[in-house]
Parts: sequence; structure tokens; C-alpha cells
Amino acid sequence: GATDTAWAGKVMSIRNLPGIFVVLMAVAGTAAAQVRVVTTTPDLADLVSMIGGDAVKADSLTAGHEDLHLVRIRPSLLIKLRRADMFVQLGLDAEHAWIPTLLRSARNPKIKPGGPGFCNAAAGVKPLQVLRRISRADGPDLHPRGNPHYNVDPRRWRTAARNVTTVLKRVDPDNAQRYAEGLAAFEKRLDEAVARWAKKLAPFKGASFVEYHNSWVYLADAYDLKIVGHLEPKPGLSPTPRHLADVVNAARVANAGLIVSRPQNADIARRVAESCNARAVVLPTMSSTDGKTKGWFAFMDCVIDTFAENLIRP
Repeated sequence: GATDTAWAGKVMSIRNLPGIFVVLMAVAGTAAAQVRVVTTTPDLADLVSMIGGDAVKADSLTAGHEDLHLVRIRPSLLIKLRRADMFVQLGLDAEHAWIPTLLRSARNPKIKPGGPGFCNAAAGVKPLQVLRRISRADGPDLHPRGNPHYNVDPRRWRTAARNVTTVLKRVDPDNAQRYAEGLAAFEKRLDEAVARWAKKLAPFKGASFVEYHNSWVYLADAYDLKIVGHLEPKPGLSPTPRHLADVVNAARVANAGLIVSRPQNADIARRVAESCNARAVVLPTMSSTDGKTKGWFAFMDCVIDTFAENLIRP
């Protein structure tokens, strides 16, 4: 009857336990075999995932909307670093205010500078705006080794991808061929995107724009654009009315059609834009972990489209 059927079901379940156990162990083994990579930005996590595929598990310490100079150290970040097999930073002192302390506290020798799992994505990247001298008069937000926002330049991002691949191979040599193939696939996709982006911005060669913070110099360098003003008088300092008036004049003279701002400075950017017949646009400086800018390619598509839609042909 019903009791016999139930008992038979239990017997079948017990008999199946060894097989179920084997399957569960196989799944657990696959998960354990993944290289656990922690990155400072979503851009880098996405890059690791594109190169490593299912051989890696990439996790970003930030979501894409933070100021990389002001990230708050939390226990959850420390836990991620303690468990990591590999760590990737943007470099050029972008994370200097928080990463050194976190790496020391994590006590994970694999991912400390000099360790096998440490990756500085900026290694070999040609920096712009390297400071020959440092003065407090130049503002609080300075980067002596160069501007760290190179993630918006496809040429330099290719270098970052190669750096990531080198360390993945070192950490997980058994999958070296997989990582080489992942890099090749990424570079093929990058070549196609670069051709698309170059075509969109070609009519605007020499066009001018204004930015709030010093974040877009690498994009300007890559596509021959001109930055004719910064709403910040110095990096990290709030603008004065006199300074904003000077920026408005410079934008008018250069016929700048676009003012790029961070979300927290959008109101100031809009006021300036109204005064010089430009359009203020809020753009993130990196990809995000969700939304329309999730993933580096989606982020760059958004950036290129925004510039192409708002720049004025010279």
C-alpha cells in the first residue's frame, strides 16, 4: 500500500546516495578548482572573467559608483582578500588610500606585492600627467606616478589584459592554454570594438569638452579630443564662482559642446552648461556591477556614444 511505496522510495534514495555523493563532490571539486580573484574595480573583475571564463571566480571590492580614493574599509572586503588566490589593482596610486592597509591586514602572502598572485594592471602602461614635483598648492587629490584613469583607453586596457593573463598563468599553470585563448578572444573583440568606436568619433577629431574632475585625459588622448577646462580648480578642491566664470569663457571660445560630470557634481555642471550653450552629462568613470554599464565593453559603448552625441564638430 502507501506505506510500502513510501518505504520503497526511501530504499531507492538510500541506494542512490553514493551516486549523489559523487556528483556533489564533483561539483564541489569544480568550484574549489576555480581561481579566486579579487579586484579593486568592476572593470578589472570583468576583464578577469572574460580571460579566465569558468576557470576563475572574479569579485570586485567596489560596485563602480565609488570614488576610488575614498573607499571605506569594511570587514567584508578583508574577508574576500583573505580567501583570494589572486588580487588585481588598477594601480598608479588609484587605490593608495585603502588598499595597502587592506592587504597588510588580510595577511595573505599570495596576494601581497611581490607575491605570486599580486597583479598591478598598470604595469607597462604609459601614464599621462606624471608629476615632476608635488605641492600642496596643487590640491589634495594628486597622483605623482600619473593619472590612474587609463581604463577608458582601449590601447592601455589591452596592456592591462595581458598583465592579468600573465598572473593567471602563474597562479594556475595547468590552465595556461585556456587563459591564452581567453586573451586572444578578448583582443579579437577589442579590435572589433576599437574599429567601431574610432568610426563614431572620427568626425569629432579636435573637438573640445569640459570635465569636472581630471578623469578623461586618456580618452582625449586616444581619440584626439581637447579638454579645455576643469570645473575643479585643483584636483579635489571645490570650484569658486570666479573659477567657474573662467571655465565658461574657455568653453565658449573653444565651442565646447559637452561637460562631463560625476553624479555628485551634476548641479554645478548643469549651471555651467547653461551659461555656455553646452550639455552637461553624468558619466561613470568605470563599469558597474549592474545596470546598462555592467561590463567594460558596455561601459565603453556608453561613453563613446555619449561623446559622439554631444561633441560639436570643430
